[in-house]
Amino acid sequence: MSIIVKMPPHLANMIAAGEVVERPSSVIKELVENSIDAKATSINIYLENGGIDLMKVQDDGIGMDSDDVLNAFLPHATSKIKTEYDLSRISTLGFRGEAISSIAAVSKCQIISSQDGIKGYECTYKSGVKQTEGIINSNKGTTVIVNNLFFNTPARLKYLKSAKTELSSIMFYVNRIAASKKNIRFKVYSDNKLIFQTNGTGSYQNLIGEIYGLESAKLTIERQISDYDFNANLVIVKPQIYRSNKLEVTLIINGRYVKNYNITNAICDGFKTYLPINKYPICLLYLEVDPTLVDVNIHPRKTEVKLSIEDKICQILPKEIALALKEEKHIPTRIINTKPEFQKQTIFEVKEEIREHKPTYEEKILNNEPKETFVSEPKYSYNSSNTKKLNEEINDSFIIKEEPIIQKEEPKVQEEVKEASKIEEKTNEKLPYMEYVGQVFGTYLIFQNNDGMYLMDQHAAAERINYEKYYQILSESNQEKAELIVPIVLTFTPSEALYINDHLDEFLNVGFRLEQIGQNDFAIRELPLWAHIDNIDDIIYDILAMMIDKRTIDIMVFRDYICKQISCKSSIKANHRINLDEVKALIDGLNNCKNPYTCPHGRPTIIKFRPEDLEKMFERIQK
Repeated sequence: MSIIVKMPPHLANMIAAGEVVERPSSVIKELVENSIDAKATSINIYLENGGIDLMKVQDDGIGMDSDDVLNAFLPHATSKIKTEYDLSRISTLGFRGEAISSIAAVSKCQIISSQDGIKGYECTYKSGVKQTEGIINSNKGTTVIVNNLFFNTPARLKYLKSAKTELSSIMFYVNRIAASKKNIRFKVYSDNKLIFQTNGTGSYQNLIGEIYGLESAKLTIERQISDYDFNANLVIVKPQIYRSNKLEVTLIINGRYVKNYNITNAICDGFKTYLPINKYPICLLYLEVDPTLVDVNIHPRKTEVKLSIEDKICQILPKEIALALKEEKHIPTRIINTKPEFQKQTIFEVKEEIREHKPTYEEKILNNEPKETFVSEPKYSYNSSNTKKLNEEINDSFIIKEEPIIQKEEPKVQEEVKEASKIEEKTNEKLPYMEYVGQVFGTYLIFQNNDGMYLMDQHAAAERINYEKYYQILSESNQEKAELIVPIVLTFTPSEALYINDHLDEFLNVGFRLEQIGQNDFAIRELPLWAHIDNIDDIIYDILAMMIDKRTIDIMVFRDYICKQISCKSSIKANHRINLDEVKALIDGLNNCKNPYTCPHGRPTIIKFRPEDLEKMFERIQK
C-alpha cells in the first residue's frame, strides 16, 4: 500500500503560507503591492488591534471582473507573468501568485472588486475553503478584508507580538512603500483613528516631511546620478538628524523597496566623518536599472534582490554623497528645552530632586560622565500635516527675518576686548562671521553674531584640521620614509607569519618594509615618517587585521584610520587654555577644511543657539 499521498489543496496552502505570511505586516505588504500593480492612485489601510483582528486595504485601481476575483484565490494564479521571458523582465511588485491563496488559508479573507464603480463581485474564503460569492454594489477598485489572522494555526498566533509592536512593523513597511511611490496617496487608520497619510504630490521634500517630520524636510538634499548602467536619485537628510541604526537607509530599485547589505554600507560610507560613531543617516536611494540586471525571484517576500552591477554602484555612491554634503553647511542648531513643567516646580518637587541627588552639569564634567548628544533623535510619529501647511512651514524656515538691534552702552573695557577679539569676515568662508567672546571649561569657545550664539569644541576643531592635513599628506604617491638603524622586531602566530610573508609587497605599498628573520619573527627595517615608534606594533597589527578581513589593504580605509589616530593625538586637548591667536588659527583652519562641521569621528565642531531659545530660557518671551 502506498504511503505517499497528495495533500489536500487547503493544507498545502497553509504550509506554503509560512513563507509568505509571517505577521500582519506581511499581509499588508502583499495587499498594498497588488493595489499598486492595479494602478491605484489612492490606497486606504484600516487596522484593528494591530492588524491581528482586522486588516482592510481599499484602492481605486482598475478592479477585477468576477472570473478574476475567483481566480485570485487559486495558488500560483497571477496576471503579472505568463512566460519565462516575463520572469527575467519583471516590472510589477507582485508576480508569484501566492499571496491571496496563502492569506486565505490562515484567515477569513474577502475580496470585493468593481471595474465600473457600479456593479462588483464578492468572494469570501475561510481557512482556504470558499464560503460565499456573488454580485455586490461597489466603488471602482478593489477592497480586500482579512479577519482573524492565524485563527486556525494557534502556534503562529501565539508568537505574534503585542498589538503596538505589530502596528509598528506595519508602519515601517508603509513608510517604505509610501517613499517608493511618492505619487500615490496613502492613509492608515488604526482602531478608527487616522495615524498616517501622504498626499501623493510627487515632491521628495514633502515626502520626507510626511514620514520624518518638518525638521527633516527643512534639511533635505536631493542629488541625481547618471551612469551608463543606471540612473539614481539620492534624497538625503543632512547629518544634523540621524538614527542609531541603518533602518532609515531606504533602497528602492525600479519602484520596489528592497534590502541590500553592501549598498546600504556604501551609503553609510558616504557620511563618513559627518556622523558620530555608531550613528547612521536618513537617506532614500531611488535606482532605475535595466530589469535584466536585477533578479527579484530570490525569496517569496521579494525584498532580497541580486544586482549584477552592485560593485559599480557601491563605488560611485560614497563619492556622490560626499560631494552632495560638501556643498552644504552643517552647523546644527541646539534647541533648548523650555517646557513649562521643567521651569516651574513646587517645593515638593525640589525636595524630591534633592533626595534623588541628581548631578549637575558641572558635576558630570568633573566625573567625566558622557555628555548628551548634540541632536536628540526625533520621536517617531505617524501623524503628518497637509501639503499646503508643510510647504508654507518649509518656505518660512528659509526666510531670514531681520530684527532691529538695540544698541546698549557697554563699559569701555568690554568694548576694547570685544574689538580686539573680532575676526575678519571673508566672503568665501564656510563658517559664518562670528565674534569671539571667550572660553568656558577650558574646552569650549564662545562666539556670537546677529543670528545667535555659537559653541566650538576646540579639540574637535583642531582634530578636523589635522585630519585633513594628514589625509592630504598620505594621499601623495611618494611617501617619505625613514630607515631604522635598530630595527623593530615583532613576533606573530604561525598563521599570521605565513600571511605576512605572502603579502610583504602590500606592506611596502603603505610604507613599511618588513623582513622575516625567524620562523614567526619579522623585523621592521623601514617605515613612513608619519608613523610613531611608540605605537608601531598597533599599526602593523591593524594593517594585518585589515588584510585578513578584506584579503587586501584598502588604501582608503587604511588612510582614514591612520589619519584619525594621528590627528587625535596631535590636537589641542580639552581643559587647555588657548589665546586669541590660536582661536583665529582654528577659525582659519576650519574655513580651509572640506568639512569644517564635524571632527573625523563625526562629532560636531560647532553648534548654534538661537536668540529666541535663550530668551525663552530667561522667560523674556512668553511661551
